Amino acid sequence: MLSRFIKKIGSLSAQTVADEWLSRLYHRWKRRFNGQPISMPGYIYMAARISGTSEYEVFCKAAESWPVSDRKIEQDFKTYLLDQHVPYYVADFIRKHQKYLDELHIPLF
Repeated sequence: MLSRFIKKIGSLSAQTVADEWLSRLYHRWKRRFNGQPISMPGYIYMAARISGTSEYEVFCKAAESWPVSDRKIEQDFKTYLLDQHVPYYVADFIRKHQKYLDELHIPLF
């Protein structure tokens, strides 16, 4: 009977330790990322999430108001995937819609 009691206490304390560890990890992550400005790739990701499309579709939508060919969009998107370089027409599109994206208060993750 005593050994069964000790095993229950041991499993409860292990669970409590794990819960405490996860709680601290979450709060550390929240402090680190809360309040930091969103990067341009973050806004592209957010725009894709809101519209229910891919990031590539955000590039295509951004290119509609600029004289950019489909081939150029594909090349720019590949470059974006490799080194997070945002082309001028996408940056312009995000700047024009940044206010609306910020008002939605949607977390990145």
